[in-house]
Amino acid sequence: MQIMSLLLIGAAMISGVLLGLMGFSWLLKKRHGQRMAALEHRSRLLVEQAATGMAFLDSSGKWVHANPSFLSFLGIDRSRLKGRSLVSLVYPDDMPCLPDLSRFNIGGQPFVEELRFAGPEGSIRWARLTLSLIEPQLYLIQIDPIQATKDAEKALQENRRRLELAVTAGGVGIWQYHLGRDELLWDDKMYELYGVTPGGETEGTLAMWSDRVHPDDLPAANEALAKAIDEQGELDIGFRVFRPDGERCFIRAKAVYLPGDGDGMVLGTNWDITAEQAMQASLAREKEQLRVTLSSIADAVIATDHNGIITFMNPIAESLTGWREKEACGQHVDSVLVLSTEERRGPKISPVSVALNGGDVCFLREGSFLLSRDGSRYEIQDSAAPLKDNAGVVTGAVMVFRDVTTRRAMQKKLRYHATHDSLTGLTNRREFENILQLTLDEREKEQGMLCFIDLDRFKVVNDTAGHVAGDALLRECARVIARQIRDGDVLARLGGDEFGLLLRGCPADQAVQIAERLIQALDEMRFAWKDSLYDIGGSVGLVQLDENVATVEEAMSRADVACYAAKHRGRGQVSVYTPDDSEASRRHVELQMAAGLRESLEANRFLLFAQEIRPIANPDCPGHYEILLRLRDRNGDILNPGAFIPAAERYQMMPHIDRWVLTQLLVKLGEQLLAYPKLNLAINLSATSLDDPSFIPFLDELLAATPVPPQRLTFEITETTVVNQLSTASEVLSRLREQGCKVALDDFGSGFSSFNYLKHFPVDFIKIDGSFVRNLMFSSVDHTIVESINEVAHRLGVKTVAEYVEDDALIPVLQKAGVDYVQGYAIGRPQPLDYLLEQLSKPAQPDQPKNRAMASPRSS
Repeated sequence: MQIMSLLLIGAAMISGVLLGLMGFSWLLKKRHGQRMAALEHRSRLLVEQAATGMAFLDSSGKWVHANPSFLSFLGIDRSRLKGRSLVSLVYPDDMPCLPDLSRFNIGGQPFVEELRFAGPEGSIRWARLTLSLIEPQLYLIQIDPIQATKDAEKALQENRRRLELAVTAGGVGIWQYHLGRDELLWDDKMYELYGVTPGGETEGTLAMWSDRVHPDDLPAANEALAKAIDEQGELDIGFRVFRPDGERCFIRAKAVYLPGDGDGMVLGTNWDITAEQAMQASLAREKEQLRVTLSSIADAVIATDHNGIITFMNPIAESLTGWREKEACGQHVDSVLVLSTEERRGPKISPVSVALNGGDVCFLREGSFLLSRDGSRYEIQDSAAPLKDNAGVVTGAVMVFRDVTTRRAMQKKLRYHATHDSLTGLTNRREFENILQLTLDEREKEQGMLCFIDLDRFKVVNDTAGHVAGDALLRECARVIARQIRDGDVLARLGGDEFGLLLRGCPADQAVQIAERLIQALDEMRFAWKDSLYDIGGSVGLVQLDENVATVEEAMSRADVACYAAKHRGRGQVSVYTPDDSEASRRHVELQMAAGLRESLEANRFLLFAQEIRPIANPDCPGHYEILLRLRDRNGDILNPGAFIPAAERYQMMPHIDRWVLTQLLVKLGEQLLAYPKLNLAINLSATSLDDPSFIPFLDELLAATPVPPQRLTFEITETTVVNQLSTASEVLSRLREQGCKVALDDFGSGFSSFNYLKHFPVDFIKIDGSFVRNLMFSSVDHTIVESINEVAHRLGVKTVAEYVEDDALIPVLQKAGVDYVQGYAIGRPQPLDYLLEQLSKPAQPDQPKNRAMASPRSS
């Protein structure tokens, strides 16, 4: 029993153990299954999240699974992948590279190949394909994208190709020197550069190189190579090379030491810089020439960099700025070139700064000054221009300037002389008219007044005391007038003894007060000259610059007319212009005539006439004629001298008319007149011509050029001219008599001191004034005067001529009085000169009545 119990207990224990073992075994299997499921889950997650594209393929070619990276690389989704084979995913050209899947063994060598895959929209993508058998009938495919690597390889190949092309095109030779083996290796370009044939005696040695280097450059080249080796650094040197054909060239060598097994090596390049050296030499020569040129020119030159720092300065710039070039270089231009304006308002912006900032040429305005380092001040003329590179970027500036202090002073002086009267220092006529024009353009018309001032007794001083006294009087009168006017008024000398005054912002009544004050100041003047004391006066004409005055000419004309009216009212008067004044109207007609005289001269509308002067003692021997002047107007009518001579005298046109008459007679008609040897001509000279300092040289030149003998020419001057311009008239007519010409005193007896002047004035003829001749038969006084003049003249050896003989009955009376010649209508009327010459050229016919051309007598 006990044994059975023990057996039962043992069996129970064994059963328990077996059950325990079975339970433990089940537990182990369950835990293993859980671990395997977890492992599988983790593996699936790794596949799904892997960056590498992964897919599983069975032996029939069906896709078992593909992770997102695989699908993303191919650009397709899972549904589209199921209908595709592996071969269809590969680029057609790379399909033959795929392996036969049946040849794979589990654990065998995987298939690895770089293939192109067809991407979306026809794109091609590179990837590394890895294919392996991981289970029976199950293949693992891995795709690693390598497009970036392929792109980099392609770029590297392209860069390598470009480098090869650049080296070839740039003529660069490559060399390497192995220190341990003492071996020099060259590529083909190196042999070409040095003109060496491969396989020579020195092949592979440094002598292959050193034998070609210029002896003068070899020590430096060896030293540079040794230094690069010792310091394991870089080599950069240039040297000359002699090629076997005798050609010399320049070589540039650059290299770097490369450490390695043994003693390392030097790897470098060579290229031909002969052209570059020639260019540098040329540039150096040009730079030196430029420096010499800039140092030699009269202009100052300063160059700066893009920051305005001075890099160059020539000697003239050194002289003007007071800085030496070595001191100025490195300084900012504004600290060396200190500029100011004429008003001395301190520094101003430098043109260099403007050129650097704006990129355009900049000029200094007139009136700019340079303050030198030593305190000197120069007026300069300047321009600054930017320097630009090929891209148009400003790299610096050049400033050129010159000292114009002397020139500007001269210009100011010339400008002053051009706008001021040299005698009085007042504004001259031209500038006065310019100012008047500006006033008319900008005026308040109801307040501006123009004033003409004419000195009343100036000619007395000028003729008796001389021109020096006259000039002194004008200066004194200018000072007296200037003291009477207001600030802002413009006083000018218009010419002769005439002054102009522009009263700005001045009502008419105030202008009259100023004018009266001027006249009073001139009347109170006592001009002392040597031992004489002279009284001076003045007449003033005023015109209001209102809306009726449009031009300068009109304003000046009206003021002149008003001044003329003032003089004719008794002098020392003030006259204000009014359009309804009859005297003003007459003066305007005269002004219009004067304006047309110059045009008439240019158009050659003046005509020469002649009137006979017949000797009483031999009336059948004509040959003396006085040249008279007529004017054909625009309508073709012939005007007598009385219509235009007063205007010509008043407005200084007589010198031009006299020159025209003399030129016509002595030059243009000279040869024709020479054909009549008995023809004697009397020519009138005006007072204004005698007062012209250039008239005597002009007349001398004509007398020297004309073929007409001077003995056949008589020049007439009026007695009034002699009285008013004794010294000038005496000088001119004395010169004429010295050359053989004769002189006639016209209108004799009309003056107050005729005999007194005659005593000091040598003449050949006296023409008795017509006022004594007209009434000779009816006035015993006139008869006595004519006899007296004739007697005095004959005692002085002077012949007499009676003018205005208009009645034949006067001829016997004049003959009895002893007169030598007669002239007038009773003898012959004025006739055109060309008609007279035509008549003189015809043969004389007996009993032919005298030709009397119908024309008015000469106006005195």
